[in-house]
Amino acid sequence: MARNEMTIKAHAIAYWLLPERATREVFSRKIKVLARQFGSRLFAPHVTIFIAPENSRAPLEVLRELGPLNIELSIHNIGFSEEFTKTLFVQFATNTTLQQLGDAVWKASGAGDRYLIDPHLSLLYAKLSPETKQRLADKIRLPFREVCFTSICAMRCARPTTTASEVERWKLLAP
Repeated sequence: MARNEMTIKAHAIAYWLLPERATREVFSRKIKVLARQFGSRLFAPHVTIFIAPENSRAPLEVLRELGPLNIELSIHNIGFSEEFTKTLFVQFATNTTLQQLGDAVWKASGAGDRYLIDPHLSLLYAKLSPETKQRLADKIRLPFREVCFTSICAMRCARPTTTASEVERWKLLAP
């Protein structure tokens, strides 16, 4: 990417729901194996529940308003797409409690637009052929059908994130 393109790309604050520790370790191992296999970047397993403009309310203040959380999501399937940040992913069933949490973040952040959550947890960010993605999706086996999410964080990221170098520049803002 040309230097001038990097400076004009918009940034945002992404609020991530994080799985409880044991499940997070299972997902992290899968992400690590796939990243090594395809030479891609590592990232924390997460479900994006809201994306706010970079100039919205301070993330730490937003997170303080939420209090403790414990949300269980059911795995729907393993999917893939052309979208870089959804190369290969775990799709969760939609959930009213999850959307209510996303709406609480939306209101606390002071952002203008509501965000409809597409609850998925990415396993790989890479540019691959549809056949390779299908083969990978068919092979993924997880030792659980439900995932419990117990914490949330805020990350600064390029919007949209479309390259491995942009993933590298993600920055934890809170907590």
